[in-house]
Amino acid sequence: MSIHLEQEVADFSERRMRLATAITEYADWLDRQHGIDAERTLRLADTASGLRQDKLVVAFVAEFSRGKTELINALFFADHGQRLLPSDAGRTTMCPTELFSNPDEAPSLSLLPIETRRRDESLARLKHMPIEWCRVSLDPTDSDQLKDSLRKLTETRLMPAVDAIELGLWNGEDESERHHLRDDGTVEVPAWRYAMVNYPHPLLQAGLTILDTPGLNALGTEPELTLSVIPNAHAVMYLLATDTGVTRSDLEIWQKHVHRHSNYHVAVLNKIDMLWDELKSDAEVQATIERQAEETARVLKLPRSRVFAVSAQKALAATIRGDAALRVRSGIESLEYLLAHQVIPARRDMLYHAVNRDVVALLDESRVDLAARLKRSSDELIQLTQLSGKNRELIEQSRATLQKEKDSYDATANQFRATRKAVQAQGAHLLSYLSDDTLATICQAGRTAMESSLTTRGLTSGIRQLSERMGERIVQATKLADNMLDALDQAYIRFHRQHHLPKMQVPRLDLGAYRNRLQALTRETDAFCKDPANLMLEKRFMIRRFYAGLAEEARKAFKLARLEAERWLRIALDPIMTRIREHKQYLDTRLESLQRVLENMSTLQSRMAQIKAEIGQLRHDKAELARMAAQLAA
Repeated sequence: MSIHLEQEVADFSERRMRLATAITEYADWLDRQHGIDAERTLRLADTASGLRQDKLVVAFVAEFSRGKTELINALFFADHGQRLLPSDAGRTTMCPTELFSNPDEAPSLSLLPIETRRRDESLARLKHMPIEWCRVSLDPTDSDQLKDSLRKLTETRLMPAVDAIELGLWNGEDESERHHLRDDGTVEVPAWRYAMVNYPHPLLQAGLTILDTPGLNALGTEPELTLSVIPNAHAVMYLLATDTGVTRSDLEIWQKHVHRHSNYHVAVLNKIDMLWDELKSDAEVQATIERQAEETARVLKLPRSRVFAVSAQKALAATIRGDAALRVRSGIESLEYLLAHQVIPARRDMLYHAVNRDVVALLDESRVDLAARLKRSSDELIQLTQLSGKNRELIEQSRATLQKEKDSYDATANQFRATRKAVQAQGAHLLSYLSDDTLATICQAGRTAMESSLTTRGLTSGIRQLSERMGERIVQATKLADNMLDALDQAYIRFHRQHHLPKMQVPRLDLGAYRNRLQALTRETDAFCKDPANLMLEKRFMIRRFYAGLAEEARKAFKLARLEAERWLRIALDPIMTRIREHKQYLDTRLESLQRVLENMSTLQSRMAQIKAEIGQLRHDKAELARMAAQLAA
């Protein structure tokens, strides 16, 4: 692992944590402002928590025997002095393997038995069901124990062919797979469906998550990998063999599972050492490699800059032996440079943009709030200064004028309460479009449509019905939110014009991302059902597994839409209520203060001193806010 890559990951982690700390500090600052806006505080707490838990996910995808696991060893774990993950010939990982670090749990290898494929639960749900997993403790200080334990990733088992067909693990109609059938009617299948390695490596501790996926068979029969896991990765390393170039199966995986997704993906031509020829000059060898890289870029329709030629095995050996020249020749450094200077910065910029978009808006609101409070206190101080030495009659007139202002304000507030009540009722109606009951009804209807016809046509119909009905509910919720916002805008304008409250700019509810996700799932379904390879799978299993994966992803999108709607309702209603209460309290305080002055003229000076102290504190708060804003912008 290069110093640059290690440093970039560590820097990304440090900046991410620093930003989370600054956001938490801002949230604490808001709390100290007399609970001025609980909604903003909660939003900030969620944002900071998300930052701390954020992971940079890099997925390695390829057909079998392309050297994915060896490349992972070379890129990230060469400093162990040996292979961390098994990658010997014929002894490589047989199931999708996720490597991460969770400091709250002891290092371990968790393995999900292959038989769980019979069940409808998604991988995401099974991850939260510890009883379903076989757990092996790992000792990071004992390299032999570590190596022996992780060898379980290579385990296979014999299974009756009929069961393997049912689980989608073997296809007897495929000529390339028939020879796997033994005389006793069994076939060899992976022992495990999924593996999770919790390991305290510095890169993993810094927030990197690595996904090692096996070949086409696992990708084709584990829909969640292609519907969720790989699309959600921040970078995908797609491996091919330099000596063969892009084979038919390589192109099939690329077209089905990689290139359609918008994440950062590159092609890695591995095993360039197979082209090293002592009878050729270095220039001739390099020209051969370059021709293969250009042809790969052409076939995969990638820019040449997205194709890398490496030897993972030589890179690993060179790092372990300290052979700098061999390491350079292996080509690994260009891939490390890509991760360090393109993938990680791209993720960092995306994360910062998303965070700053929310936090900067909240900071602007805080600045407006402080400015309004400073103006109110200054206005009161000016008024009391002007009243100093005046007779009781003038003070009484000021109090009467203020009372009229308060009465007018209370009338406007009462009008708004009626508006708020109506909006709350509409809000309940809005959330009903996105409720758990609505979701359950839609999912059941989709399953019924699907199961009524156990064909790919039935599958397509069921999933399309699921997606369309969810999309309709999201559209209805968005339209209702727009109507609610129009009513709220009119109420906010009245407060601004009549009582000079700061302008409120509530954003419109935007659920477009979730509609787009549902539409993408429909496209994935169409592609899956039109694939001849999938038509050959045992229909009942294919439909059940694929529907379960699609339905789970659709549920996620639908639930996220509901959470977004709930958050929007709080943003739309809670802040203005806070400002209404605060302004009412301000008017009440001024009236009480003038009343005390009328009852005892000597209290005038003490009240002025109190306001001066409040102004001093507000100015201190303003400076503190400016300092935090600078930290967040750093």
